[in-house]
Amino acid sequence: MMKSMCGTFIKWIAIVSSVIVLSVIILLGSIWYISSDYKLYGVPVLNYHQVNDVNISPLTIPVQVFKEQMDYLHRNGYHTITLDELYDYIVHDAPLPDKPVVITFDDGYIDNYEHAMPILKSYNMKATLFMISDAVNTPRFVSIEQMKMMESNNFTIEGHTNHHHILTHVGSQNWEDEISGGKRSLEGLVGKKISYLAYPGGFNNGGIQAITKNSGYKMAFTVEPGTVKPGQNLYALPRIPIFENDTTYISFLMRLHCAPFVAVTWQWRDDLLRNGHITLAELVPLF
Repeated sequence: MMKSMCGTFIKWIAIVSSVIVLSVIILLGSIWYISSDYKLYGVPVLNYHQVNDVNISPLTIPVQVFKEQMDYLHRNGYHTITLDELYDYIVHDAPLPDKPVVITFDDGYIDNYEHAMPILKSYNMKATLFMISDAVNTPRFVSIEQMKMMESNNFTIEGHTNHHHILTHVGSQNWEDEISGGKRSLEGLVGKKISYLAYPGGFNNGGIQAITKNSGYKMAFTVEPGTVKPGQNLYALPRIPIFENDTTYISFLMRLHCAPFVAVTWQWRDDLLRNGHITLAELVPLF
């Protein structure tokens, strides 16, 4: 009798597991399908940091891997757009090309100039560099001359604060210098208006958003996964982090095509960690 009950229980577990797996597959397939229509899916804003084969870290994408990702976008009909184009779509409902995507880099590492720029240029792609103001002309970071060269090759230079301090970890008395001061400093260096900001680490709050808006920024970005759609908070827009891991290419595809699902799994993980369920949190796939 006990053996029969155990067998029945195992069968039910197998059935429930199969239904869950099938449901997830159908869900992912549906999201993947609509990802080609930006009016339904939103616009993916990809977030990179370093592109090189030497300074290996989770923030570093190998050069060949980055090339493969850009080649995928090219072969599958994606069109890179500027933040001005994205802003005009969000605020003024301006039309965008089919499969629009925004490519962004944070911090201003020199490998963005040495490795990423030539690859993007070979595909005639546009990109944005969110530059730390006081990192200009310092070791490992781009110079003024290199930034100007990048701008002549379809890069737009925008702001990443003055000193790259995590804004929610420093006193509010520092926010003005980081946000407004960083904007003025970078404008002086590059000789043009800076209109968009990426928060260091993505961290922000209502007070930080208010100073960002009052400083003259038109939009600001986090690193919360998701896609950009009309009606969202212009000063807390999502971006899709692209990092190096054991399944970098699969992760890239999942984050590009299934960003809403990825956002949910990240939220599950964070909620479990906040509530002390570390073991369960480790089981949540983050792709």
